[in-house]
Amino acid sequence: MSDDRAGSAINIDGVSNNWDVDLVDLRPVFRGLTDGGVAGKELAKLLGVAPSTISKWRRGTAKPHENTIQFLTLILADVIGSKERTLDAMEDVPLAWRLGRESELAAMRQSLYQQEAINRVLKPTALRDGARMFKDWLIKTNVPVRNIGPQRLRVVA
Repeated sequence: MSDDRAGSAINIDGVSNNWDVDLVDLRPVFRGLTDGGVAGKELAKLLGVAPSTISKWRRGTAKPHENTIQFLTLILADVIGSKERTLDAMEDVPLAWRLGRESELAAMRQSLYQQEAINRVLKPTALRDGARMFKDWLIKTNVPVRNIGPQRLRVVA
């Protein structure tokens, strides 16, 4: 099986599209990260790049490495998980406030699902390297690595 996935057919929201790795759409992951409150400056610091580089990626005038795309997708998934755990731990909050947060989470999840579908054109090595970047980030930030059973693990490859 070839690692070259240019022109792979991807079905997003019931619409079949042909995607080229060079034309990977990053809008869903950046929309989700923005909805999650992650600023471009934070991403720049996290990735060791200039904030202007993040801005170029958001606008589509420059493209990050494929492993960075996977890393950003995993960061979005982690932000969603963190917000879900925080919301679950809150008890005596007004229903309207809780529904608002759940609506925000639903929008972030939709962005994540769209980006995961788009990421299917990435090379398996990029997916692996992006996952390694994420693992290294977790270790560096002293975030406890959570055990996820195989029934809850989603692999996009």
